Amino acid sequence: QDNPIIKLSMDIRAGLRLVPGSYGETQVVTRDRLDPQRVIDADQVLVGRNNTRRAYNARMRERRGFAGALPETGDKLVCLRNNRRKGLLNGALWSVKEKPTTRRDILKMRLSPDDDATAKPIKVSVRPECFTGAIEQLEWPLRKRYDEFDYGYVLTVHKAQGSQWDDVVLFDESFAFQESRQRWLYTGVTRAAKRLTVVV
Repeated sequence: QDNPIIKLSMDIRAGLRLVPGSYGETQVVTRDRLDPQRVIDADQVLVGRNNTRRAYNARMRERRGFAGALPETGDKLVCLRNNRRKGLLNGALWSVKEKPTTRRDILKMRLSPDDDATAKPIKVSVRPECFTGAIEQLEWPLRKRYDEFDYGYVLTVHKAQGSQWDDVVLFDESFAFQESRQRWLYTGVTRAAKRLTVVV
């Protein structure tokens, strides 16, 4: 009843606009009042559009000291395609366990689930185009035998469906989804279990 995340989600369902303010540990803030550290400290950052996701992932990696375009040890990745044989699920988050190697232009990496650092790492082979934004230009026969990942610091709400984190920062890009604006915002807000900051 008193959960501010549930209250916000009900307001959205009722068609009400989110009003900036603090609701317990949950906040609705305007971009000019957002503390950048709040974004870095969140368990997960969510946005609406892929362009925003790519730009914010680059910024988050920069803030964490990662320089190149390709993954490094400690990077957070999101799986983009199921591979049941390896236990890879679309939307699942992983952490790079050791420095990736490149063989014949293919990245070889060992990954552990982001939420279980003690799990035995799995080996994946990924085309570098996944991380440079050029993977969609490749024909399917050139892609199909490799696993597909991208950076996972920032996800789209679409990719986050079915997942939940204790602490979420959500950038409200519902304007990009005119037909399903309320549903998009409701889904984004309800990905947070304990603490939420919505940036309007």
